[in-house]
Amino acid sequence: MTEPYAVPVPTGYRVGDWEVRAPLATGAFGSVYEARYTGTDDRLPRTAALKFLPTGTNTPRRLAHLRDLVEREVELYRRLSHPRLIRLYETLTVDDPGRPGLDGATVLVLEKAEGSLAALLSRSPRPADGPRLLAQICEGLHQLHEAGWVHGDLKPANVLLMRDGSVRLADFNMAAELEGTHAYTPAFSTPDYTPPELLWSEIGERGRRIRPSADVWAFGVLAHLVLTHAFPLPGGTPTARRDAAAAYARGTDELRLSPRLPDPWREIVRDCLTRTHEGRVTAGALLRRVEAAAGTTPRPRRRSRRATAFAAAGATVAAAVLGWGVSDWVADGGDGPGGRTTGSATGTAVPAAEHGASELRTDRGVPAAYRLLIVETANDCKQGDVTSSLIAAMLKVESDFDPALSDPAKDEYGIARWTPSVLRWWMNEDGTPNETVPSPPFPPAESIPAMGRYLCWIAPRLDRRLPGDRRVLIAAAYRTSFKKVNDTGGVPPKYRDYAARVAHYLKEYTPPGRK
Repeated sequence: MTEPYAVPVPTGYRVGDWEVRAPLATGAFGSVYEARYTGTDDRLPRTAALKFLPTGTNTPRRLAHLRDLVEREVELYRRLSHPRLIRLYETLTVDDPGRPGLDGATVLVLEKAEGSLAALLSRSPRPADGPRLLAQICEGLHQLHEAGWVHGDLKPANVLLMRDGSVRLADFNMAAELEGTHAYTPAFSTPDYTPPELLWSEIGERGRRIRPSADVWAFGVLAHLVLTHAFPLPGGTPTARRDAAAAYARGTDELRLSPRLPDPWREIVRDCLTRTHEGRVTAGALLRRVEAAAGTTPRPRRRSRRATAFAAAGATVAAAVLGWGVSDWVADGGDGPGGRTTGSATGTAVPAAEHGASELRTDRGVPAAYRLLIVETANDCKQGDVTSSLIAAMLKVESDFDPALSDPAKDEYGIARWTPSVLRWWMNEDGTPNETVPSPPFPPAESIPAMGRYLCWIAPRLDRRLPGDRRVLIAAAYRTSFKKVNDTGGVPPKYRDYAARVAHYLKEYTPPGRK
């Protein structure tokens, strides 16, 4: 090692079914090592990165701080799964009294990257594919913000590069979930990437108040660095640049954008680095401009429907867990239980539990928590046979709407009974398979849209000459394959009972007068 590691771990050390092979990186609080998997679970990769966080030692105050950081990171990984966020496979705890420095440490088993943006910039300032990398970084920020989270510590060291050249955001121990317009993070940051309003902000009992605009500022600094090999504020040290940021915020100094910065990027960086947070561009608007400047093909994004459905479904589930009635309305941006609404196409307030009532019976046992998500998933498919009532009927038959279903004997999990190795092909909106096989549990906000994408793919591949209800045939193909249904000339005998149950609930859930 060329530098002291925060958590020294010897080569060959075993944690669970993982064997440490080599050091990868270290920070102030934790250290990361390459590890080899020695177990038999074929859902786990052969190689991963182990992040050791010493939560079992140190002083009580430092221990509480470290545990807070770990809990933030684990909670984000537990709640979110997106293509531009590094993946967490499992969490382990070291039980080794003979090594006091390791005993009790938390170990995050993470998707292994090939390197970091920081390492790339040290080898190759102004990398040729910088604009493409920036577009993917911005996409990751957009995914976080859409899900209601702030990263809080975006910088080159926390941007990882995968073997295929793609980008993942990582190190979420400063991340926080938004509570209205703000979130709360620990009083720690990297000055070069911290907006002026946070450099001397007041620290309350819950930490420092932060907005998504802080990530946008950090992106502006990072973009300027990647494209010009220089910071946008003058100074030879972080302290000098921090003072320059304060002078800029007061209006007594200006940005010093490099002449190397291409014109389209110059305006993007300026709109990220406004003196106050109010003037900064949002991550969604920023992403569209960054993709245009980078010349990359935008990924399909349909926030207007499914992302709103995710938020509404999640809020309704939370309401049920907290004891609020499932008939409470869910707000797209509301701030309290009861009296909540979600916007309709006409601008009229519509209770989330009743949304899509013209497409799905709301009085026949479909849980309110999933109705909006089911309807919007069906609406995202242009195949007329993939309907809200079909998706609801299949979820009823597959799991009885149980999001925690676990059937290891069949390797099927969650509300849609996904097999992990199959789910990886339908997780992403752009149609590309997930780079790794996901691990259960699978949240409904991931499972239901994936079911919709798979059904939408199946529908046009079924022979149009087959007799019977095409929706039932699609359901049978979900259980087996479209090829087997075509070859059989209908529902294969093995799946006739399943198909009959789907047909029963199709009738139950379809509103009068609809197919």
